[in-house]
Amino acid sequence: MTSSRLSLSTRALEFWFAAVDPVRLDTFRRVFAATLLIYLGTWFMNAYEWLTDYGFHYTAETERAGLAPPLPTMPHDLVPFFGLLVVASTGALILGWKPRIFTWITLGIVVYVQLVDQVSSFTINKLFVVCFVVLACAPASVKMADGKGGTVRRQSAWPLRVLQATLLIGYATAGFCKIFHGNWLGDPDILWTQVQGSYRTETAAWMLRALPKVSWSFMMYAALLFEVTAPVLFALRRTRGIAFVWGIGFHLLIAVTMNKLILFSLQFATFYLLFLSSAELHALRAWFVGSLRQTVVFLSSGRFGRVS
Repeated sequence: MTSSRLSLSTRALEFWFAAVDPVRLDTFRRVFAATLLIYLGTWFMNAYEWLTDYGFHYTAETERAGLAPPLPTMPHDLVPFFGLLVVASTGALILGWKPRIFTWITLGIVVYVQLVDQVSSFTINKLFVVCFVVLACAPASVKMADGKGGTVRRQSAWPLRVLQATLLIGYATAGFCKIFHGNWLGDPDILWTQVQGSYRTETAAWMLRALPKVSWSFMMYAALLFEVTAPVLFALRRTRGIAFVWGIGFHLLIAVTMNKLILFSLQFATFYLLFLSSAELHALRAWFVGSLRQTVVFLSSGRFGRVS
């Protein structure tokens, strides 16, 4: 019994703190920063209402109970510089330049965005704060002997595990809240009614006209089933392919039927990179870099747009 307990605890420690290839965390950081750039860029069209006194903001006296006092808004003249800082910091992370420094800078940006108006901040922004805290605290990768006379880069697994758990907890929480605090098991028309509200897109309007009503019930229960089973589907290697296909379909449905929730879908889909193997990610990155180089060569050759 004692040896089995030791074995279980050893495996748990190995799972959380083993030295792993940093490619998954590095790839996630780059793509996650890209989704942040898209998210902040979208809202920057209303930057003065969002960041300055021009728009409506809660004060320390009117802020909802339990929230920290809001940070002060910025002067109008600083808004363009804040935008440049967003582009510079996220751009540096996307390119992999000085990631430790720019992860902390980016964390400061999302914390400011969160605290300047907490009531108006979306769940998307809260998740950016949580994940950049993990990325900022993640230990740097180090060179280790590979046992073949060479060296490889390795990093503690705990930031990877925390981020993987974040996705699974997010799915499970969403699903069980719909069951225990909503009426998704009792009303088959909830999704059908939700897509007719303020979130409705042009695609959703077409689908409401073209699809039979029962199809919305099917999509609703499929989404609910995915959320409550996602932790198991992603955790087991044998079912991970099902999780990827089902999850991508789930987020595509959200993206095309609910206005601006494509940003949520992009953000959550980024976490799927954390469940690919290191070998798969190395191959994917090599393919992407090769394709990018070929595109640059093609465009620089002058053949693009040439009429034969």
